[in-house]
Formats: sequence, structure tokens, C-alpha cells
Amino acid sequence: MKKFENVYQDAALMRKVLLGEADEVEQKDLEKRLAECPDLRNVYEQLQSGETLKVAFGEYQKYSSKKAYQSFLQSIGQMESKGRKSRSRRVGWYAAAAVVTLAVALSFYMSNYISSEKEGKTLIQPGTQQAQLTLSDGSVIDVHRKEVSVVVDGVQVKYKKGVLSYQPTVTTQHEEKNIEEQPGKSNELVIPRGGENTVILADGTTVHLNAGSKLTYPVRFAGKRRIVRLEGEAYFDVAGDENHPFVVQTHLGEITVLGTEFNVNAYADTPVCYTTLVHGKVKFSTLNAETITLSPGEQAVVFANSSTKRKVDLEEYVGWVDGMYIFNDRPLGDIMKTFERWYDIQVYYETPNLRDITYSGNLKRYGTINSFLDALELTGDLTYKISGRNILIYDKVEEQEWKR
Repeated sequence: MKKFENVYQDAALMRKVLLGEADEVEQKDLEKRLAECPDLRNVYEQLQSGETLKVAFGEYQKYSSKKAYQSFLQSIGQMESKGRKSRSRRVGWYAAAAVVTLAVALSFYMSNYISSEKEGKTLIQPGTQQAQLTLSDGSVIDVHRKEVSVVVDGVQVKYKKGVLSYQPTVTTQHEEKNIEEQPGKSNELVIPRGGENTVILADGTTVHLNAGSKLTYPVRFAGKRRIVRLEGEAYFDVAGDENHPFVVQTHLGEITVLGTEFNVNAYADTPVCYTTLVHGKVKFSTLNAETITLSPGEQAVVFANSSTKRKVDLEEYVGWVDGMYIFNDRPLGDIMKTFERWYDIQVYYETPNLRDITYSGNLKRYGTINSFLDALELTGDLTYKISGRNILIYDKVEEQEWKR
């Protein structure tokens, strides 16, 4: 790939020209750069017709570029004082609040444009709607490949366009639910890596399931509590029923609600469960009998032997439902673990400490992972290689030393 020279300066200069902020000298500087670099001219022409980017840049004019730039320099200073192996970078993917981060965002656009148009670089696509349903009789259906329309225990089960639904028939709609819980017919919905799906339960509760997750639930609810079991991550929009609390069981405890919206991240291969409340009120009961009550905007962080409650940025934990991954000072290892499930990839690191470098930014859930990987390269810290569905991340500084 032909590298852009002085990519940050080029990006900042184009931003000023596009917003009408450039003086005559800067206009001529850009014209010279465009004449020198045909690839840069191609990107500039794309941006000129890209009204979305122009509007986005205009919105960010109200922010203080000077303040953001000072913060940026300060973060670099902190990094250098801690040494090369404890580096931290803040990367603004597709959105930023200052000249520096806008330049970074624009340079990502350049990187994506060049890699896809000029090189035909291997692109790793996002997950798709897919799921495997196991019925109470043990039969298994790949719901994304086969139409589902069956009646199970008096409930109509259908699948259409990424949504599996359970609708009680007339004969079951008026049955009493105030008896004690008892074993009944249950279904299991498994979402593979690289997949997602939604299920509407018999009580009207909607559950959005993320990649690598499994939900076990009754075909129809019976008893004083509506109980389901989750392994993985799901966003719940619970149908209100004051007489029958909704309960989500995980490997580290259970969440009890009446009617609310919340996100649960409880993968079996991790030692922690995150429960994040959006609306309503929930109660988390841990394995050691501790109870945590959450209000909107709060999160319960539960381990096997400890737990805590904290205020969080909701979008960071529920943004995936609306098609956006948001990270705030998250270790690269945690970010890539999320991406391993969603993109169905395996990530390898040259040295373990690379997992600890922290990043902040946004990534569109339904875009390729390549824009994020290119962002890693632009920080100057890391680089990567793709082989099939395997990604190797290694130290860019050490790569340069190898070439000497």
C-alpha cells in the first residue's frame, strides 16, 4: 500500500479546507499535496461528495480543539514517563472532538479507502443473524437456514428475519401462573461466534443475544417467577408483571426484575458478570447471598467472592444493541476478546503485555474489523497480520528493529 506522507497534517489540512477555515496559503498547500499524491486526491474527492462527513466535522467545530490537543499531549507525556511497555493511546474512530482526533478519524477513512480500493486487502466481515434452537424433544434446528413454525406445549413458535417468537395460543393464554415453579418444557437458543439473534419469549419479553451466548427458557412460564438462564451476553426488555418477577440466572448469581431494560454480560469463560441497568430497577443476588440493587445508569460487577456497584456510561455497555461498540480506556485484550466472538476470529499476541495497552473510541458493529486494526497501526505502537481468520498483533517498534 502506498503510504500517505504526514497523514495527520494532511488530514487536518483537508478538514480546514472542507469547513472553509483555510487561508490562501493553506489552500495552495493542499493543492500541492493533492498533485503530489493521487491517492490523497482520490480520498479528497470522496470527501467532497460525502455530506455525512462534512456535517460531522461541522458539529465538532463547537468543541475546544486547544483543550483536546493539550489533553492529547499530556497523555503522550504520561505514556513516555511510564516507559514503552506501559503505553496507552486514545483513538477516535469515526468521531472526535478536536483537530488532532479529527485528523486521526480522517486518516482512518484514508486507510480504509486505500486498503479496500487499492490493495484488495483481506477484509474480515462482522457477524450475521444466526442461531441454533434446541426444542424440548431434543430436535435441533438451525433457525437461520430453515423456516420454523411449530406448536410446542400450546405455544406457537416462529422464526422470521432474525427474530424467534413464542406466542401462546388461546388455550394457554388464560392458564394460572401462581403455582410453584416446576420443571416444564424448555428450549435452548445458542448463538455461535460470529452470530446474533433476538427471541421474544411467551410473556412478551424481548431478548437480544450477542455472539457466543446461550439462553435456556421455558416454552411458557409457569409458577410465581419467570426464570431463564443465560451464558454469554444479552440485552433484556422485560414485559411488566408485578405478580411474577422475571429472573435471569447466571454462573455467578441471579438478577430479579419486574419490568425493565438491562444488559447482562456473563460469559462462562470469564470470572466476572456485568449487569447494567438502563430503565427500571433490578436486584442482583450473588452466590454468597449478597444483594445489590441497581438504579438506571448503575452496574453490578460480580466475581465469585466479591462484588461492587458503580456508575457507568450506558452506551459503553449497551451500544452493541444499537450497532456501535464503544470503549473507554479498555485494555486491548478485552477489546479483542469481544471482537473474537463477534467476528469469529482468533487473536494472537507477539508478547502478553500488548494486551494491556488501553484504547478509547468507537467502532461500527456492522463494519469490518479492518478499520480498527488500521487504527492500531496509525498509533505507531502496533501492527498486525491476517491469515485466514487468525490475527497476529505485534510490536511495531520491534518490527522496525528486526528490519535493521
